[in-house]
Amino acid sequence: MERNSSNLFETQSHIFMDVVIDYAFKRIFANSHNKNIQLAMLNDYLRDYIGEIEDLELLPTDQVGILPDDKKVSYDVYAKESNKRRFLIEMQRGRQTYYSRRAIAYVSRAVSNELRKGDREYNFPSVISLNFLERHDAKIMGGREFLQRVMLKNEDNEIFSDKVMFLFVDLSIFAGDKKAVDFGDPRQKWAYYIKNIGNMKESDVKGETGIFLEFINECRMSNLNETEMKEYEKSIMEYADVQDACVAAKEDGFAEGKTEGLAEGLAEGLAKGELNKAREIALGMLTKGYSIDIIFDLTGLTEAEIQKLTPLK
Repeated sequence: MERNSSNLFETQSHIFMDVVIDYAFKRIFANSHNKNIQLAMLNDYLRDYIGEIEDLELLPTDQVGILPDDKKVSYDVYAKESNKRRFLIEMQRGRQTYYSRRAIAYVSRAVSNELRKGDREYNFPSVISLNFLERHDAKIMGGREFLQRVMLKNEDNEIFSDKVMFLFVDLSIFAGDKKAVDFGDPRQKWAYYIKNIGNMKESDVKGETGIFLEFINECRMSNLNETEMKEYEKSIMEYADVQDACVAAKEDGFAEGKTEGLAEGLAEGLAKGELNKAREIALGMLTKGYSIDIIFDLTGLTEAEIQKLTPLK
């Protein structure tokens, strides 16, 4: 479906950016001018586990491997605390089948890139991965309501290593319902604002103070110049295209599966429909010049599958 970006906001009076959108999330949390916001948010989520983070320095988000054939990874936010800990912050829109593997791969790359020749003690910095999930993922969240912490432990539930830690925040339960939020818990408050700020009005944020007011003001659409507005609109349309593809995939898969009259046929039809639509989206994105990394993130296709596609002329 073709969209007219110039009309994107004419029908909706948005005051604030939608922070779950890739461009907006990075503009807030991967911007050196917003160190206060970054530090406050990380400390609110991590203080109980690792103590206070005193300072942050943003690092390049594109990280290449050691060997020429190693996959390049692109973090949403990558930061370090002097020569101590490393922090990854990721926003995952939609549900990605292999997201847990991706989270492990991203942390592993951060670890491997910190290894130094001659260091027989493997004295690499701790790496902590904070992941915001827009949609509920039962495999990752388990029975946790909104926050799941993952550590390396042995069979006796004892810590095997404290060098890596994952936190997963389920934003789906904060979708506009204030009753589901404990505003006395800053972790939930961050989740609520990150999930909903794009649809809020001035009356919704009236009376807010401190770091949350600073965050709210950074999210204002009025902060964007013309070039930034186009990038923001582009990020919105990219995700909308993927959403359309997912809906079409389910419809195509259901129709195909139903004709076979079996549950197995339905599952196979869904898988085939999703794959065909993913290839269709990937082909269109290749034609528009998007990188393989972005196409991989949005479609779930492997690099090999993407590279086999031929861009349209």
